[in-house]
Order: sequence, then C-alpha cells, then structure tokens
Amino acid sequence: MAKTTFPKTEDKFNQWLVEQYFIHGSVDEVFRQNKHSIPVSYANYQRILDKWGVVKAAGPNSKLTESLEFLSHLAYENVPFEKLYKKMPHSFKTSAVTLYRVLSYVKQGITRRVGTALVITPYNSDKNFLIGKDVSISRLEVGKPHGSLSLPMGYSNKLDSKKDSIRRVLQQEVFTKQTINNQFPEIIIPNNPKPYMYLDIADVRVALYHLTLSKELSDSKHLSSFKLKNYRFENIKVTKSKDKRNYRAGVIEAINGYTKYLNLVARNLSVNPLQEKSILNKEITSLVVEVEH
Repeated sequence: MAKTTFPKTEDKFNQWLVEQYFIHGSVDEVFRQNKHSIPVSYANYQRILDKWGVVKAAGPNSKLTESLEFLSHLAYENVPFEKLYKKMPHSFKTSAVTLYRVLSYVKQGITRRVGTALVITPYNSDKNFLIGKDVSISRLEVGKPHGSLSLPMGYSNKLDSKKDSIRRVLQQEVFTKQTINNQFPEIIIPNNPKPYMYLDIADVRVALYHLTLSKELSDSKHLSSFKLKNYRFENIKVTKSKDKRNYRAGVIEAINGYTKYLNLVARNLSVNPLQEKSILNKEITSLVVEVEH
C-alpha cells in the first residue's frame, strides 16, 4: 500500500485535516482510516478544528438519516425486522439493539435525542426550499444506490446554543467547502434564531429553522457537502405531489409546517413553534415488529 503523502505547508495540512474530519465524521475515524500515521497529536487535531470554527459532531456514532431510512422501510414495506436488518450493507453502522430501542421509545411516545433541520430559501423566494440527495448511505431498495431527498438535518447536543446547532448542520451539509477553507458564511445565521416547529421523527425531537440565503449564496454552485449532492430548490407545493416516497421521513411534514408558518407571518399573527409527530411515528405506533428466532 502506498504511503499517504500529506500537504507540506501548515495551512494546507490543516485544511486537509478539516476536510478529512468532514469526510469521515470523527477524529478517531480519520486516524483509523490513515493507520494512525498522521503527523499530528489527537489534542492538536482538536485544536485545529476549533481554530477553524468547526462545530463537532453530536449524538451517537450512528447516523440520524441511516436510522430513518431503516425505520421507514420497516413501517411501510411490512418486512420482518430481522430479515430487513440482514439486508443492510456492511457500511450500515446502527446496531439492531439501537433500532429496537428506538422502536420501543417511539411506541411509548418518548423522544430521547434532539436534532436540527433547516428549511433554506433563496434570497428572492420564500416559497422555494433547498433539498439534496443524501449520498452518505445506501438506499435499501434494489437498484437505488443512494439515499432519499432530504433537508439538511442532523443530531444536536441538548446543551448546544441554537446558533451552534444550526452552524453544525450548515457546516456538515451545506457549506462544507467554505468551512474547510475557513470561510464559513456566518452572516446567514440570525442573531436570535427561533424554530418555527418541533417535529418528532423516530426518537428525535427535531427543531426546524428557516434561513434565507444571500443573492450570491443562492446559486447552488456555492453549496457543498460530502453527505448531500444534487442540490436544488423545490416549491413548497411539492407536498401535494403523489410521489412523496423519495423524500426522507419528516420532510413533507416540515414543509407543511413551514407553509402554516408563512401564513401566520403573512397575517401578522404571533408565531409559537408548531409541535407535531411525523407520519413515520404514527405508522410505527401501530406496527407489530416480528422477531425471528
């Protein structure tokens, strides 16, 4: 195996470290992927991420989108749990124990984690929102190699500030290249962000925020991520489409909630965050899980 060649200048090397962090998701995984041959200490790696303003990953090692993909199939395809789990690709990291626990919590109506999702609109329209194809996980259906259409979303920490929760999702799923180049567009995050909705998806209470891009950033060529690709802006009327199955669990409900929010704002009414359960949760509540022996 060829030996890894690292960038020679300090700035380029630091950028490479930040890029590797976003590719692999954690400092531990970067070291593992590089056979622990990186010429930097663990502590110094963390300091470089801090210097670059990177908001570290939150929650468990398992991916929020990965769990949602599995649970959606379980709820809508009527496949026994064990049979479906055995079909998972080797890259699937969420354990069966974790998924059983999630199912139990959903059936009890309990949320034990928090997350953040963003409805991002261009500078010239609040009726069009940003969507991207999740390429970080494989689709479970035969012939569909990549994930569902998704809003930018991810786990948060319960002690996060609202701005840090939003910043993490933007860095991971919208402005990764700018973050690597130490040019994250901080200006698009409001000084006092307030969610327009709380949506329970699986065992996660997701806070939904609306952000507006500047004219320059509204061009999709400025958007980048190792998780989402093929960004586009879709009209909020997409929720009336018959073809909703390509959208990640919670997206349709999030946009319906956003539409209600716009109507309240247009009528100059005070807006308290909406609170709803996702369709997925309602389906799981009535689901009988078959376990193979």
